[in-house]
Amino acid sequence: MRAVWRSRETVYQALLVILLMTLGWTIFIASAHLLKLERLGFEVHPLYALYKSTGLNSFIEYLARLSPRLWRVLGNMGVAASVGEIIFMSYLLFINLYRFFYIPERASPVMPLIPGVTIRAESLPWFLAAAGVVILLHELSHGIQCVVEGIPIRSSAILLAVVTFGGAVEPDEEKLEKASRTSKMRIFASGSMANLATGIILVAFFILFGDALPDAVYVFLQWVYFLSINIALVNMLPIHPLDGGRIFKAFISAWSGRGRMIERATMYSFIALVASNLILSLIRFGLIPL
Repeated sequence: MRAVWRSRETVYQALLVILLMTLGWTIFIASAHLLKLERLGFEVHPLYALYKSTGLNSFIEYLARLSPRLWRVLGNMGVAASVGEIIFMSYLLFINLYRFFYIPERASPVMPLIPGVTIRAESLPWFLAAAGVVILLHELSHGIQCVVEGIPIRSSAILLAVVTFGGAVEPDEEKLEKASRTSKMRIFASGSMANLATGIILVAFFILFGDALPDAVYVFLQWVYFLSINIALVNMLPIHPLDGGRIFKAFISAWSGRGRMIERATMYSFIALVASNLILSLIRFGLIPL
């Protein structure tokens, strides 16, 4: 009985946090319109707001200038890692599909992360806060690599949504399209490389300091780790518009004639592979909330 009460109390606390965040967002939207914050670079919408500033571009350019050679090395590592990530994800999805048919008791559930459906109410604040950090690092890495490769950034912004935050970087698509194949692959791979590195660093951090962390910090960092690794891997699948799809397109761009056909065949094959895992997971396990 006490466990049930604690569970309900946790749910109520999470709902209270979400309610307060939503109330705060409503106050922010109202204040933004009253104070006309669009004059300061804010683009305010009912569910999200963007803060665009040339200062953000300058900050990204400053980071890129610190050590262009190092960023290129990291970009090359990201391209190399993307190959390993695609192979690893392909293995996981194929072996899991095999298990669903021949060893169903050993199959693992593959679930989309849907707030309120597969993300419990008590987990939602942690999920949204961690997602903001992961997305911000992802986009920042794309922006830095763009500058290093000589691709101008049209705009960069801090994204504020109802209950989370993030970032957005918009490169000059025309210049990006004309860039070399290697430059494109470095740029597209950099976001997932940053997420993968974050996850690996957090593993070492947990080993060294995990026992000394406050509970709230530990739970938050666990979510950052979980999302970083999963986004790094899923984002490298050769499916458009994921970064993995853009890397694969850049890679086969030199294959005149057959390149487009190979790109589409690969993309639809992976869509079918992911969809099969999702459908069989729902049939066998149902929806499993985290």
